[in-house]
Amino acid sequence: MHKNQETVLTGYHWHQAELEEVKHDGIVYLAMNMTSACNYQCPYCFVGLQNLKAVRDDMLLKDKLRVIREAKECGARVVSMPGRGEPMADRNFWDVIEETKRLGLWVVVYTNGYFLDLDRIKQLKDSPVSLFLKVDSFDPDIYEQMVGKQGVFERLRRNLDVLLEHFHEPKINGDRIITRLGINSVVTAQTAESIPTIHQWCQNHGIYYTCRSPVKVGEAAITWDMLVQDQADRLRAIGQQYAARNFTSSTELGQCGIYLFGITVDNNGEVLVCPDAHSDFGRIGNIKKSSLRELIRRRKEKFPLNSASGYCFVKAHMNSEKETEKG
Repeated sequence: MHKNQETVLTGYHWHQAELEEVKHDGIVYLAMNMTSACNYQCPYCFVGLQNLKAVRDDMLLKDKLRVIREAKECGARVVSMPGRGEPMADRNFWDVIEETKRLGLWVVVYTNGYFLDLDRIKQLKDSPVSLFLKVDSFDPDIYEQMVGKQGVFERLRRNLDVLLEHFHEPKINGDRIITRLGINSVVTAQTAESIPTIHQWCQNHGIYYTCRSPVKVGEAAITWDMLVQDQADRLRAIGQQYAARNFTSSTELGQCGIYLFGITVDNNGEVLVCPDAHSDFGRIGNIKKSSLRELIRRRKEKFPLNSASGYCFVKAHMNSEKETEKG
């Protein structure tokens, strides 16, 4: 792949003009947290390890399907599955994929890759899905330290090879490489030296890549000294150097697409400003008590949107760059 071509992820990277067509009570993205269960224990988890299962998954399949249908009526084109936990651990995962396929929606799945295998990868290839895998290092020891689980690196490495052979088919369109496979890393003191290697590997294979330094919320608020080690400026610079865009869903103007053109539904029905928000801040209401369209309107009244490039709702309200530097 030519290094001067921009790599974009199907489902996330729309042309700015298409996004700007969104009506005041409409969305492009529905970010839906599928489950609070996770088989990993990442030391920077934005939810916080003690909170992973604290919120009961009380959205039944019928609730999830209703929300998706309402999102479609509100103009949504994409269902993003960031997950409080691991989306593919949700028992409703494949039912949701089938419904999005029926509705003509694209899905972006954030996953640690553990639950992938050849059969599931082939099934995903035949579905309207892009995969966004979390990979912090190709060094087995560092990788397993960052996921808090031993003996899993070889599984990831094997699944990456299977994805390259049976899922990944990048397409060139002018100056763009369009892919359905992305890699996302968190830059910490432990992973910093790994980032250039991962970035180069993605570039060689036409895979969308992005990374960011940790945010001091959730588990990272507890493990901050270990993760950052007084290197906040260096880690942030590495993130900015190797990140393809400001955010995983970044627009052409560097805005967070899900924040500006979407809405988040948590796995208990709470509707939030963005996937990194929580019910104690950034809460708009609950899908069980109001329609999605009403909640979208309410969000724009309660939390006026900021369209500045690089603006992050969570950092602005909970963890600004200035506070991070003091960390």
